[in-house]
Amino acid sequence: MTLADLSEDDWLAGMVRAYVGASVMVTDPAGRVLLLKPPYRDTWGWPGGMIDHGETPAACAARELREETGLVLEVHPLVIEWRDPIPAQNGHAHPAVHFMFDAGTIPADIPIRPQPDEVADYGFFHPDQAAALLHKHGVQRLIRGLQARTEGATLLLHTPGYLG
Repeated sequence: MTLADLSEDDWLAGMVRAYVGASVMVTDPAGRVLLLKPPYRDTWGWPGGMIDHGETPAACAARELREETGLVLEVHPLVIEWRDPIPAQNGHAHPAVHFMFDAGTIPADIPIRPQPDEVADYGFFHPDQAAALLHKHGVQRLIRGLQARTEGATLLLHTPGYLG
C-alpha cells in the first residue's frame, strides 16, 4: 500500500500526535531569571502552560505570562524543544513540543501579581540558583535559553524521555 492508497482518515490516524506547550524567560537587571513554584509540583518552573486549540505558541506564552504573573510583555522565540514520549504512558505516550520565548529584561520594580491557583511562590534567581530549583530537564532549557539570548538566535533542544 502506498501513501496514495490511504484514505484521508487513515493518513491522519498515522500522523504523530504531540503535546504542545509554551513558556517564557524573563530576567531582571541583575540577570536573574523569573521562576514560579506551582502548588502541584515539587520543582519550580517558567511562566507557561499548554497551548489552547486555535492558539499560537507565542499567544500562549504571552497569555500564560499575563495570567500567572500579571506581566504584559512582548515575546520572541528562544528555544524549541522536542521531548520524546515516555513509553510507560501507554496510549498517552506522545512526544511533546515546547516553545520557550524571551520576554527580555524587566525593571526590578515592576510588580509581579501571581495567580493564586497556579503560583504558590515566585522569585528571581541567578542561573546557578535556578538550576537547583528546576527539574533536570528544565535546567537544559535554562542553559539553552541563555545561550540563545547571547547568540541572538532560536536554538533547538532534544530531550529524551521526558514529559512535564
